[in-house]
Amino acid sequence: MTAEEIEQIVLQIAPREQALLGDPTGLIYGSPQIEVTGVAVTWTPNLRVLHQATAQKLNFILTHELPFIPEADSEWFATYGDEAQAPANVARRALLDRYGMVICRCHSNWDCAPGEGVADSLARVLGLTEVVHTSRFVRVYEITPVTLAELATHIKRRLGVPQVRVGGDLARVVSRVGLGYGGLAQAFNFVDEFAMNGADVVIAGEAVDYAIRGALDANIAFIETSHIGSENPGMRNFARLLRERLPEAIPVEFLDAAYEWTFL
Repeated sequence: MTAEEIEQIVLQIAPREQALLGDPTGLIYGSPQIEVTGVAVTWTPNLRVLHQATAQKLNFILTHELPFIPEADSEWFATYGDEAQAPANVARRALLDRYGMVICRCHSNWDCAPGEGVADSLARVLGLTEVVHTSRFVRVYEITPVTLAELATHIKRRLGVPQVRVGGDLARVVSRVGLGYGGLAQAFNFVDEFAMNGADVVIAGEAVDYAIRGALDANIAFIETSHIGSENPGMRNFARLLRERLPEAIPVEFLDAAYEWTFL
């Protein structure tokens, strides 16, 4: 099968029309006509993932995040300006080109996919089932009352993450859980929709300091799980769905981009 043929199957699972306007979706790098020897599903195609993919002869990379660091001018610090010059991008492109690999991206179209996407995959892994509010990207659930410490420990165990960051009184009893993921909590007003729907604790992916402080000042406890930790369940699920649809001759593997740092 060609990359273009597999892209069509990918977009049947996560239709392009579900993506936010301007969000790069589908094949974004490499030749659509390349013959696919295997598929690597990952959160982000950093060098760790690309080296693993080449070792396993997986030349179709299905990613959630952008493969290259975008260019952006700054008044705070010097930048390369042209994203093609950024060292990380140079290294990634060199590997992709050397092994004839393609990049296919599913981001916002997979985040919101009903029942299977990033939001609902995360809820399923955490055992959240009683929905009291749902919108395109955000969910709120009722749970049996537990302390914040108990909930944080449960989340850490179910996601298999090395740590979680918790804001609020650990002895506080919570029962209405707002579920965010990924980088949603990088917005200062991330907590608004949860406050509107009575959440007393929010589970987030990657958060800025302001979002956590804003939640606490709104009397909402906060549990940060990490960007990758909150979205890996959705990408594992995508790998499963794609594996069910492709011929056995084309292997599909989930490759964990992992934590590239150590907590001390």
